[in-house]
Amino acid sequence: MKGYRLPFFAALDKRLAEEGIELQVVYGTPWREERKRSDHAILPPPLGKQIATRLLGGKLLWMPVMRPWIAADLVVIEHANKHLLNYLLMLLSRLRLKRVAYWGHGCDRQADPNSFAERFKRRSLRWSDWWFAYTDEASRYVAEQGFEPAQITTVQNAIDTRELRAQLAALTETDRSGMLNDLGWPRDSRIAVYCGSLYENKRLDWLMQAAETVHERHAGFRLLIVGDGPLAGEVEAFAATREWVRWVGPKFGRDKALMLSLAEVWLNPGLVGLGILDAFSARLPLLTTNLSAHGPEIEYLEPGRSGLITAPSATAFAAAIEMLLDDPSRLATMRAAAEEAGLRYSIEAMADNFATGVKRCLGQS
Repeated sequence: MKGYRLPFFAALDKRLAEEGIELQVVYGTPWREERKRSDHAILPPPLGKQIATRLLGGKLLWMPVMRPWIAADLVVIEHANKHLLNYLLMLLSRLRLKRVAYWGHGCDRQADPNSFAERFKRRSLRWSDWWFAYTDEASRYVAEQGFEPAQITTVQNAIDTRELRAQLAALTETDRSGMLNDLGWPRDSRIAVYCGSLYENKRLDWLMQAAETVHERHAGFRLLIVGDGPLAGEVEAFAATREWVRWVGPKFGRDKALMLSLAEVWLNPGLVGLGILDAFSARLPLLTTNLSAHGPEIEYLEPGRSGLITAPSATAFAAAIEMLLDDPSRLATMRAAAEEAGLRYSIEAMADNFATGVKRCLGQS
């Protein structure tokens, strides 16, 4: 259970209860690699029900749960090959013994589309009664594979950014000046922020290489890294020998808002996911590279307006950072566009979309 999902499930529970529909969310315990991300939470019962899970052979997830879905009129499951329970539910759906819906992307953007796993996913995505697709593009993909478009709900995947926006609005110049003093940076610093998990797909190697290049040409450039993960040791070592780089570990709530408020731009040369909405909420254009590994939320970025997508290299990424540092007017325009984009996606809209799909699937509207 990712911490960012708690507000969504609370909103969905409230929305479904208004329609007389009871929601229960069954979720597992994180395995070793997942625990390193330090971003898990508990969804309190009775809404949440945590099950002890096991990852078998590093590929298959065993989730020993029976009772919740036996009695349910609709079971919504992640469209993922690794969940052993899915295969039983797929069979029951095909036999018309259980109403089952998928929730997901439709495909793994980080995988080889010609691999057996992805070919199987393309086939299996038709083995359900309904689809809850993350984004418009995910919905189009599912329909292109032969699933009935009338039975697809576009969720518009989001996170709850209301609290972050409120925390940012409440900060003062005194707050920001105090934090700059703590970081040891002058008030005229040109700060870029990376905020997210520290793992390989984020291409932190390109981030660090690009930052070196930019700092050589712009002495006032500073890089603030917020987050934790398997590559924390490498990030810590990089920051330790450079006074213009600070790694502050994971931050939450007001502390996270304060870090973001210092920056002018959000950098993530690797995989972009829901963090894009945090960037937009902080009025920060997002800079990334043209990788196939991005999550579906990359659709929310309008290149040249609310952010930039460069060629997949540290050199191209550095050039984009420098271009914005050298053009304050364009940067200001992009920051305004990022703020506008952030208001289009919300937990409330996501919960409404999901609840509407549930009602339609159950034949109540």
